[in-house]
Amino acid sequence: MAALPHLVDPRGSPFTSALAVLLALALCGSARAASLLDGGPIDYTIMSRDGRSVLGHGRYTIDREKDAIVLSGESRYDSGEYDVETATLSPGFSGTLPSLEKFDRTFYSAAGTLTRAAHADLTTAYASCTQAGANPEPAQTLDFPSDTWAGASVLVPIQRFLQSGGEGNCSLNVFNCTSKPGIYAVTVTVASQASGWPWSPTDAVQVEVKPHFGWFDVFIEPWVPKLNAWFDPGTGWSFQGVAIARYYKGPEVLIVAGNSKSGRAVR
Repeated sequence: MAALPHLVDPRGSPFTSALAVLLALALCGSARAASLLDGGPIDYTIMSRDGRSVLGHGRYTIDREKDAIVLSGESRYDSGEYDVETATLSPGFSGTLPSLEKFDRTFYSAAGTLTRAAHADLTTAYASCTQAGANPEPAQTLDFPSDTWAGASVLVPIQRFLQSGGEGNCSLNVFNCTSKPGIYAVTVTVASQASGWPWSPTDAVQVEVKPHFGWFDVFIEPWVPKLNAWFDPGTGWSFQGVAIARYYKGPEVLIVAGNSKSGRAVR
């Protein structure tokens, strides 16, 4: 969902598929409540990072097909710009996390012209990043760990982690377009207690997601952009909102669950 840092190259030694699945299950636990993928559509309000202005609205829908779960989202800005996102996931086995198979996100100007796009096909290992005005880059082959997520699908393992107790940290891999396609190891950290997030009617718990570069973290910490999300423990850890960068080096926005003109979450 957010633009992840570009200060170092993506991880170069991926897990094997089997090991990645085992690590994801061991670190992120098993489900104890309904998943985001089992709920209905999620309407949301797009706000400025300081929460003072409403910039637009959007909706995510979940469609369950015979052999896939399709997560689709569309963000419409008052400026006329809009983004479209689609993630196709394999349902997985009963009681286990699904896995991401394909991801696409496209950005359009108010005139309807494509300005940038991100694509990842984990079934073929191909990925590409496109930006209007830049020289087209050929698709690249990436070694996708089985616990790779992208866009809004990143919220699925985070919610699972919370529903399983949220103890310690949860490690994941995230695909993102920076100057080129990349896979980044990230660490999910949960706040010790709920706090008053102004756009939720209940006390929400903040989750911080940031890239992990091992011993090099201490040097780049001050310059690494962070992704923060909020979940409600009183409703089975329902999604409340997220602070993200719209795209690599793009403006930061708040995505708030609910569709009121004020941006306050609606139930």
